[in-house]
Amino acid sequence: MRRFALLLVVLGLVAVVVGTAAGCGTFFSFNGRHPVAVQPLVPGTPVRQTFRAKADRHYTLAVHVVFDREGLAESNGQVVVEARLPIVASLEDTSGVAVAKVVGWLDPNEPPTVLYGHAASANQRRPAGMPVAELVAERLVGPYTAPAERDVTYVVDLGTDRLGKARVTEARCVIYDDALPTSIRVAFGAALAGVVALVSGVIMLLFGVLRSRRGGARRRQIV
Repeated sequence: MRRFALLLVVLGLVAVVVGTAAGCGTFFSFNGRHPVAVQPLVPGTPVRQTFRAKADRHYTLAVHVVFDREGLAESNGQVVVEARLPIVASLEDTSGVAVAKVVGWLDPNEPPTVLYGHAASANQRRPAGMPVAELVAERLVGPYTAPAERDVTYVVDLGTDRLGKARVTEARCVIYDDALPTSIRVAFGAALAGVVALVSGVIMLLFGVLRSRRGGARRRQIV
């Protein structure tokens, strides 16, 4: 019994340390957006798609346009992308009313469009699920909080590039929610299991010590 208790203490301690370290590391690198659906997009062809939203989840629609970095100019160690694509994008509830909408341009050089992958540093922060090598401009729609589980429709009409100085290799729509990734839940779950094992092992050891003391006291009384 004592060996089993010691094993629980050791395994529990290891699980707590490893799980906490892994969970905290992943959690602090999590940007609050967890990809749940990806839909290819062709500039000039509107897209209308429905997904099932869960209650009290925050959902964001992202429109990504990926550029070929070959042949692009550089300035101050960063790739310069000259592009301008008209965009009309929205999130609609079950009644067809737009709960979040964007009308304007997807321009890598003008906020709120954000360009990722333009720096040479491989450590540059990027949205979850986005490959490191991509040179991609992102425009967000939302967030929208679903009051109950329901169907939500996103509509995206992305036009073709009006400047034509950068080659578009891919475009897509990405739906994000704010759910914690599985890796974070697993890591903190392991840490919690480690706490339970550690406490159980310590309690078993304490009971073992108390029993041995009582046994010794009884033997002395008999003598």
